[in-house]
Amino acid sequence: MANQSAKKIAIANNKTLDNLRKGFMVVHLLYVGYRIIYNWETFTAGQLTLYMLTTGVSMFMYSTLEATGRPIYDPTGTLIKSGEDMSAEGLTAYMFDIIYVTWFTQLMVAFVSTKFWYTFLVIPGYATYKLFPMIMPYLRQYSQSGLGNENAAEGSKSKRQQKMEKKEKKGHVKYVR
Repeated sequence: MANQSAKKIAIANNKTLDNLRKGFMVVHLLYVGYRIIYNWETFTAGQLTLYMLTTGVSMFMYSTLEATGRPIYDPTGTLIKSGEDMSAEGLTAYMFDIIYVTWFTQLMVAFVSTKFWYTFLVIPGYATYKLFPMIMPYLRQYSQSGLGNENAAEGSKSKRQQKMEKKEKKGHVKYVR
């Protein structure tokens, strides 16, 4: 009973990774069968390049998920390592999203229009959307460090000089009654 949670994760991971493998086979057989073989006369070197690029990206994601999520058993069948939880949020979920966007793009290109290659741009667009708020504080700090150099130059002036410059900037007006 102590290892029950790990066994559940291992079973779920096996099922998820097997479904991913089946999905890869179906999508790529459909793409190769219909787009490359059946519509050979409209298939170009650019199409082949884009297909190989998107397939490479999704295969990298799949191999990463396979390496981290596939359970490891000893020869007697005892679970050694359950693998990372494939239903976890974060990077794992993003990898699944990239694979699904790739499949959608490849199927739409095969059956609808080659303009669906632009759909793949959703991935870097979303990455920019998520990373921009994390990068902004560093950019602000960098831009303020340029102003900090001016303040450092003022810091080298004596207090009397700083007061005199402050008075000049302020502008004195005397009111008389």
